[in-house]
Amino acid sequence: MTNNTSKRFYVDTSLGQMHGQIYPNKGQTIVCLHPMPYSGRYYETFCKTLTETTSFSSLCLDMIGYGQSASINNPISIQDYARSVIEALDQLISDKFINKDISLLGFHTGSAIANEIAVMEPKMINKLIFVTYPYFETSDRKERLDSIGKTVLDENIESLRSMWEFSVTNRAEGVLLDRAVSNFTDQLQSTTKGWFGFDSMFNYPSEERLLLQKKPTLILNDQSSLTEPTSQANEVIQDSYYVELENTKGAIFELNTDQIIHHISEFLLT
Repeated sequence: MTNNTSKRFYVDTSLGQMHGQIYPNKGQTIVCLHPMPYSGRYYETFCKTLTETTSFSSLCLDMIGYGQSASINNPISIQDYARSVIEALDQLISDKFINKDISLLGFHTGSAIANEIAVMEPKMINKLIFVTYPYFETSDRKERLDSIGKTVLDENIESLRSMWEFSVTNRAEGVLLDRAVSNFTDQLQSTTKGWFGFDSMFNYPSEERLLLQKKPTLILNDQSSLTEPTSQANEVIQDSYYVELENTKGAIFELNTDQIIHHISEFLLT
């Protein structure tokens, strides 16, 4: 691919329409599952670099309730998110929009969804890539469930200040302003429902579900609040390949794309 242009699409699922973007290329497709409360746009820099420097195609989906996919009024489970992705991929394969040579990449919540897809439809995918994994056992999950923050909107602009400061003002050095604003607008779009994804994650029994999938799994760890949980997940997964990324300081899909792509390429092509 020479112009690195993405194609947008919608596909029907049992939970409503799912929006996505594909960056087509010659090789196998890496399906990118975003962290919440963002959208598939979270991977824009990564996908452009990936398809410019390798033969992989990349596909980014907006999870139901996020981005430009159908909205929901109540939290759903990781299994529900996984099922909707499976339905979308089934249709895209049937329509010959993508081929059957698929691996999944997840980041934060997206890693749990990728794991569940591998449990529910193991024949659909080749390999898994977890770029960190939010592994929490029962007591820790309950504590985190009880402390989930839920944004309450009012007419005062101050109600949005914390989101702006997190995504834009305090962004990691080197992250471009337009990418930071893109993340802010994703948060803004799901403002009062952005917590749904955290609810699904903290209700997901990773200590049980990670044991059920047997796909080769690359685990990329960084220096963050998920460093230790990711290391713990690695101990549970049966067929794992563990790598610690170097010199990370946040925003790794903006600032450490070359390093991530190197490890992914080595993993998928061997």
